[in-house]
Amino acid sequence: MKTVLAKQEDLLEIKSIFHKIVNNMISNGITIWNEYYPIEVFEEDIRNNNLYLLKENNSILGAFVMYEHKDIETDVEWQEPSAKAFLLNRVGVNVDYLRKGIGQKLVEEASIIAKEKQAKYLRLLVVDENTPAIKLYEKCNFKRVNGIHEEKIRDDYSLFEYAYEKEINK
Repeated sequence: MKTVLAKQEDLLEIKSIFHKIVNNMISNGITIWNEYYPIEVFEEDIRNNNLYLLKENNSILGAFVMYEHKDIETDVEWQEPSAKAFLLNRVGVNVDYLRKGIGQKLVEEASIIAKEKQAKYLRLLVVDENTPAIKLYEKCNFKRVNGIHEEKIRDDYSLFEYAYEKEINK
């Protein structure tokens, strides 16, 4: 297995994989992603060199987005808000590889990359109803911080996200 930055030529396959991920989430009662998000932002993630793929034998096992975190959430209490940190986002495991430890491997790889980039923390926000993701992050030693971040989607709809962080460079 190797982790690589996604390229433009990977985009169609990434979108196909994430359509299946979204459908699987919806069939399991998790309705936080849809046919537009996160699928329609991957092109920009590729342009910004933020989308990473976990590959084996040319197959995409999973993907994650990671970028430097600038402490935009004022409603949560990060341990050291001004410390260099990366935000882990849009983590997805190809449904053909579920229950094989790929989610944990994606988080490990993100931690390694963030550490190599001299970050002290790896942080993330996870929607309160996304129990499988919360279990994964807690299994990977992320600690929940105080506060809940409200992500306004529309005037009449918000997602509520828990904030987690993990110290990776002491």
